[in-house]
Amino acid sequence: MNTFSRRIGTGVAGFATVAAVAVFAAPNASATVDSITVSGSNHVINTEYALTAKLSGAGIGLLVYWSDNGKDISGPKVPWPVGEAHLDWTPTTAGRHLITASQGGSTKTIEVMVKDPSNPDPDPDPETPGGGSGSASKMLSGLFGSS
Repeated sequence: MNTFSRRIGTGVAGFATVAAVAVFAAPNASATVDSITVSGSNHVINTEYALTAKLSGAGIGLLVYWSDNGKDISGPKVPWPVGEAHLDWTPTTAGRHLITASQGGSTKTIEVMVKDPSNPDPDPDPETPGGGSGSASKMLSGLFGSS
């Protein structure tokens, strides 16, 4: 290979690297998670549901991350088809689940209440998993004299 060909090859490789960095770094602020939906209704534990996020903006091709109550449930996912991200989700605990989709600098969260069919008495306080029936609640009730 002659010197001219090597210079051209090096130049093309350098340009491709700069272009790739620009594509992945620049559109973060332009990525938008427009909405999240969860299939089904009356969600119950140990049942699979489809999560769908609708995406838009210049960063529409950036990786999408899913979380349940702040815990990663997917790792990075390539949005496909373009403008959508999908994930199969099986909740294993009853109570309030905050499902979040993040892409670039944009996030969207949806609340999903999940029930345990073997426990027909729902959690009395959906804001707090465990509903105030745990030992910490009992201890606080004893300290403050409430029943």
